[in-house]
Amino acid sequence: MLETARLRLRPYELADAGPTHYWQRDPEVMRHLGGVKHAELTDYEVFVRKIVDKYAAYAEAGFPWNAFVVFERASWRPIGTGIFKPLPAAGEGDLDEVEVGWHLARQVWGQGYATEMGRALTDHAFATTDREHINAVVDPENTQSAAVCRRLGFTPAEPITCRYGDVLRFVMTRRVWFDR
Repeated sequence: MLETARLRLRPYELADAGPTHYWQRDPEVMRHLGGVKHAELTDYEVFVRKIVDKYAAYAEAGFPWNAFVVFERASWRPIGTGIFKPLPAAGEGDLDEVEVGWHLARQVWGQGYATEMGRALTDHAFATTDREHINAVVDPENTQSAAVCRRLGFTPAEPITCRYGDVLRFVMTRRVWFDR
């Protein structure tokens, strides 16, 4: 589990499907994430099972990658998702790049949670790997997430094409992160 002043991030579990489904079916939340893909809870439960199994396999192989449910510390109310994982290739498999990412339920937008979560995920990424840089990728129309990247100190890099499509790429180097 990762903790910040206001948030707790823990790996997804099968039981999280019901409590987290509300933002997965919100078109505004999912607008920059490919749209609503799991409007029905039963479909989302299948998806969460795949996520849990995928990250369990990563852990079994010794990789630190994970998808986290994000909770408000005070209430344990689930409010979003954080990721730390390989960037998916445009076709099958993964690129040799690692990303951190976040999305939040609409009712907590504008409260600084994305920046707080991004900081925790980046700390975790550098603490658990020897990577020299970490990526954050953003839909070109998602100005709010791009602003979060900039607040965190990530710098714009060459755009990249991956399974998410053509996305903006922001990079944080290990040296800059620890020198800040």
